[in-house]
Amino acid sequence: MATHRRIALLVGQDIGYTRDVLRGIQAYGRSQPGWIFRDGPPDPRILGPLKEWQPHGIIAHLFDEKLAEKLVKLRAPLVNTTNTLKDLRVPLVEVDHARIGQLAAEYFLNRGFRHFGYFGSSWTGFSKDREAAFAARLASSGFHLDSCYAEYLPRPPIAESWKGVDVKARAWLRALPKPVAILSSNDVPARELAEMCRELDLNIPEQVALLGVDNDELECHLCTPMLSSIDLGSERVGYEAAKMLHQLMDRKAPKQRMILVPPLRVVTRQSTDTLAIQDSDVAAALAFIRNFAHEEINVDSILREVPLSRRALERKFRDQLGRTVLEEIRRARLELAKSLLSETNLPMPIIAARCGFSGARRLAVVFRQIVGTPPSEYRAKARAEGLSQNET
Repeated sequence: MATHRRIALLVGQDIGYTRDVLRGIQAYGRSQPGWIFRDGPPDPRILGPLKEWQPHGIIAHLFDEKLAEKLVKLRAPLVNTTNTLKDLRVPLVEVDHARIGQLAAEYFLNRGFRHFGYFGSSWTGFSKDREAAFAARLASSGFHLDSCYAEYLPRPPIAESWKGVDVKARAWLRALPKPVAILSSNDVPARELAEMCRELDLNIPEQVALLGVDNDELECHLCTPMLSSIDLGSERVGYEAAKMLHQLMDRKAPKQRMILVPPLRVVTRQSTDTLAIQDSDVAAALAFIRNFAHEEINVDSILREVPLSRRALERKFRDQLGRTVLEEIRRARLELAKSLLSETNLPMPIIAARCGFSGARRLAVVFRQIVGTPPSEYRAKARAEGLSQNET
């Protein structure tokens, strides 16, 4: 008969990230028939019922200092799922915030943007880490980041002045050079920025491209236009947190006291579906590549659509994007392949055909060369990290 263990989940359910973390915890818990879960908000007021219940282990989303201090004093095995409080010495399973910032920067750079903004908290650990990595990656390509701060966790505190945030953010939005690409710390502040842009008659994405973090479908679809966002693979966070808690409850030292889960991908919706290229010839060539990357196109195909010499087109691509035309075609095909590998069960020959490769072998060679892993391994990792597999 299984030994029962009471597991307290102080994660909350008000945002997509925490709901996905809970799904991951439950997924691990299915292999532990003796585990009994009870969930509540990560709020200091839960301490009384928590002490009365006497949990054998706790997984918590610790952004409140008072709650964190009290939980540590309970001396029950404890795993944290957010790096909001930077100096908290508790075993941590989190998303890799530096990789989030890098991924966002590369995404916007590939779309030709030259002006960038960041909107998020000035003090929370995860927001600062995302901003720092975003700024560093942009700086490595010679670009400057302009930031505006409002305190989101990822929602603003109840007592935060809506009017005060709006006044500051609107002034910042007006002053930014356009077109501008903005990364928000989470989907909630991104959606609020979208509302401010509508009030200021700033077109999204043509003047302001907005990218959130969490890929919370409710928030992304409430946004007008629908919000692009970074999918964090948050279920993996919950699964690894439960696994670490299991080790702690068994009095086994975990191999790592901090696990960082890399983000999965950028999910493009209307808020970033644009190319910020001033040169009309390069913009036309990029649009052609985006529309026909699945076919067997080459440089000559593009030259039939863009009235330039091959040398002139190549020079403009290097000046505007820092890569050749063929490199851009290959990049577009690989992005399409990644999407099909992550989101479908299609066999490799069909994926290769849909992405403009001559066959599965050619897809495998190019994929391994550029991405660093074979397509099958990329697909297996995507499945392990919780992407849905829907036949198309």
